[in-house]
Amino acid sequence: MKKITLAEVARLAGVGEATVDRVLNERGNVAPATAERVIRVARELGMKRVLPDEWHRLRHVEVFLSDSDTYFFKQLSLSFMQAADSLGKRRLVLHRTLVNEADPARLAKKLTQAAARRDGIILFGSDHPEVVAAVNAAMARGVPVITLVTELPGTRPLCHVGIDQYAAGRTAGWLLDQWCHQPGEVLLVCGPQEVLVHRERVRGCRERLAESGFRLAPLVLEGREQNGLIESLVRERLNQGRVVAVYNTGPGNAIIARLLERQGLGGRCVLIGHERHATTETLLRRGLMHLALDQNPRLHAFRALELLLGYLEQGSAPGAGERIDFSLITRENLGS
Repeated sequence: MKKITLAEVARLAGVGEATVDRVLNERGNVAPATAERVIRVARELGMKRVLPDEWHRLRHVEVFLSDSDTYFFKQLSLSFMQAADSLGKRRLVLHRTLVNEADPARLAKKLTQAAARRDGIILFGSDHPEVVAAVNAAMARGVPVITLVTELPGTRPLCHVGIDQYAAGRTAGWLLDQWCHQPGEVLLVCGPQEVLVHRERVRGCRERLAESGFRLAPLVLEGREQNGLIESLVRERLNQGRVVAVYNTGPGNAIIARLLERQGLGGRCVLIGHERHATTETLLRRGLMHLALDQNPRLHAFRALELLLGYLEQGSAPGAGERIDFSLITRENLGS
């Protein structure tokens, strides 16, 4: 039997050979009607190869993340690329935009632009009025938005993917109450307070400590994820000699651990932080850090993309929320 060539399919379908190649190898960028015609012609000619069952147009998804160079956001950005390769092959085109957390106006502008040309949006951002308005406008025009890591009060996204940040703060507060045997000051070192994540972690910790009486006195230090500022603020309080514990809601665990060592407090002053990575594992193994609350950035990325694709392709709306469970990492469960 004569072999059916791409050129023959192209001639009968009224398209170029390159278009036939893109359709049969499911590389996208072809109008749905054209793709269906190419597949129909190839099938009628009896082309001896596996043909696509149906044509799915590529979905363009925009992911907005912080441009922070912290481990969590670097890992989150990488995980979205891996999730797109795994879940979205021949299904989506992933676009990533990194925006400074201190520039909500720029984020709102980028959101408005994305809503005009993307099929869906996944977003990490501050609960600034301009950002809230942009999210609501995108949803109103039928572009689904999934909020990531931090919820945005005043919006009604398709769903939210993230841990319970308030519960993470309360967990830290409860453990501090269990582990601190002497009264004193607890430093709550946090990132920018305009970001709800940090506000919720601090609120949870403070409220849980308050329920235990006045033995432990929390003091909020807004380090704004700036190493120099974190070091200056923590050093000043350590010099006062009343600090019995530190809860760090953002980066800077190594800086804080080093300061505690210099003061002779390494391992004696309780240190709780966030995220499992090489630095926190080293601090945990050395006994300089007592606990890391890990959010699992990889799971955030895979869950968010899976839910968005499910909605775009099958119309399957997720539930009220997709809560990610955070993990408690200590020296005892690090493994070898």
